[in-house]
Amino acid sequence: MKVIRSLHIEEDLKMATYYLAVDIGASSGRHIIGHMENGKMVLEEIYRFENGMVKKDGELCWEFDRLFQEIKNGLKKCKEIGKIPVSMGVDTWGVDFVLMDKDDKVLGNTVGYRDHRNEGMDEEVYKTISLEDLYARTGIQKAIFNTVYQLMAVKTKHPEYLEQAETMLHVPDYFHFLLTGQKTCEYTEATTGQMVNAETKDWDYEIIDKLGYPRRIFQKLIMPGTSIGHLSDKIREEVGFDLEVVAPA
Repeated sequence: MKVIRSLHIEEDLKMATYYLAVDIGASSGRHIIGHMENGKMVLEEIYRFENGMVKKDGELCWEFDRLFQEIKNGLKKCKEIGKIPVSMGVDTWGVDFVLMDKDDKVLGNTVGYRDHRNEGMDEEVYKTISLEDLYARTGIQKAIFNTVYQLMAVKTKHPEYLEQAETMLHVPDYFHFLLTGQKTCEYTEATTGQMVNAETKDWDYEIIDKLGYPRRIFQKLIMPGTSIGHLSDKIREEVGFDLEVVAPA
């Protein structure tokens, strides 16, 4: 009986459907493969890498190019161990973003939330909308690094970036774009920026307009669980397989 049961387990594992979560925090990232076994979810860490900010031009910045390479390295690991996922999603911290021009080139440094550029930007925002009104409309508590203040720092110190920008993507949305070529903005990530209206569940364009941020850079919001698309031809060729990219919360 034990032999038969063992054969059944081996067969089940061969037929297992795998799903990949790429979870990136402020100090490290990891690839977690999951599948169902006997009615339970089994999780396995298959790849881990370091993360952290580096100083560039006097600013604390994220190394997004390196992080994306690590995402691809983890995908290659999936193939190496024979556990190719049918879908994946990237989850990171909130508030941080990139601005891209009409050619999808990132404008300026990929500055992180711990940088000093945000100091005093709350007072600049409150010249237009009070802290009380901002909270009443968004339901998000004040943190000096929220996107609403970071954008004011960009507007104050590098107005040319906002003038050239065609797209704003939060960190996970940016990685999803690099994987698929699709520009999206996942709802829960967007709310961390303090510019999503708590009642309409959409960008609060009244706040955005008042603060002088260009409407065009804000992508249509999608809900968690939304399919973004499949890997681009370039990424598929590099990692050796295809999968569906789904936006996680």
